[in-house]
Amino acid sequence: MALAIATIDAPRVEQSLRDQGVEPLVVEWSPPARGDLADVARLTRAYADDAVEQGNREALERLDAARPHLVGAGIAADLVPGMNGRIILHAGPPCEWDAMGPAMRAQVARAAVLEGWAPDQGDAAALIAQGAIALEPGDGHGVAATMCGVLSPSMAAWAVHDDATGADAWAPMSDGAGDGLPPGSPSRQLLTRQRLLADRVAPGAAAALGATGPIDLLDMLRTASAMGDEPAATPRAASLLLMSALMPGLASRALDAVPALAPMVGTGRLAMPLMAAAARAMLQATAGSGRSSLVTAMAGNGTDVGIMLAGLPGAWFTAPAPIADDPRLDPGTSAPDAATWTGDQGLISCAEVAIDARLCLDAGEGPAIATGIAGRTDGAWVGTGTVRVPLAAVRDALDALVPPTTS
Repeated sequence: MALAIATIDAPRVEQSLRDQGVEPLVVEWSPPARGDLADVARLTRAYADDAVEQGNREALERLDAARPHLVGAGIAADLVPGMNGRIILHAGPPCEWDAMGPAMRAQVARAAVLEGWAPDQGDAAALIAQGAIALEPGDGHGVAATMCGVLSPSMAAWAVHDDATGADAWAPMSDGAGDGLPPGSPSRQLLTRQRLLADRVAPGAAAALGATGPIDLLDMLRTASAMGDEPAATPRAASLLLMSALMPGLASRALDAVPALAPMVGTGRLAMPLMAAAARAMLQATAGSGRSSLVTAMAGNGTDVGIMLAGLPGAWFTAPAPIADDPRLDPGTSAPDAATWTGDQGLISCAEVAIDARLCLDAGEGPAIATGIAGRTDGAWVGTGTVRVPLAAVRDALDALVPPTTS
């Protein structure tokens, strides 16, 4: 009978055995939470709590039942609740103007100019600093804004609805970089392009949907993923599928919108905000699922990155936003030009993978996504990479979900 010896994390022993002609059975194993005793205590509480297990079962059932559809397009003020007055919604968790990263600040200021609230970005910044223009995260309004995305009242937006759960969500209509404003563009060009989206593209898309009926976004997401898409980074297939689904209605009812939509398809990022809105609608259905540890939001504002749990809806747990670990930057772009994690595109991964905060802490790594990278100063698309939520946010979330007992 051949001798079999198993080893665990013992490279010297393994080599000694090989020198003696015995091939060891190497067992890949690491202690829970990489041996961090405080994290092991958190995991013990979370795994021992039956309410967490029950909440997760309920959340997963709701997520499985979700079936978001694209149902409309139009002006944000007409579609999104609470978009009255001088308000701009931004990606990621809440952030004060003074603490907001330069890329997101630039996008917010551009939106204020677009609305006619200020003649230029400098005056817009002054008004925002004075509190004359309200800034709020899109999450509270059901809006998903990818990359350095913002949404102001007169901007074009997509509308998503899920008949199975009753959830609604919205997203800025992309202008090719995953957000609602063309980064780095002169003000005149920005205003012209945005008016085109609002005056021609949004009504055209709405007319097309009136002819074709709602478009199944979950089916589109799954098909695009099977075609090799990374929906939060390079959704080329999804953009083509979306245009294909809209084309019959556009051809019969809004042919003049096609020339304006075509450049957006060519960038490969037309569909990203819509995929994020679909994910937001799906994840909304899980909110309040007992004490579920399922991650239902994962987003950055360029300053902080935050997560939410299904069992604690509305509560953000944040940490400093990281820079992509392995950036693949466009030619002429250097690492210092890249912004830290910005955008709500992490929602797509939350809906696709069903991330359990307990498993992340158990592995000793925060949840990660492949994502687009925004320029540090103006929010322009400069590449792709992978970003990971710092474990500090995961620890805080689990402590709030299953607090330590006090003696």
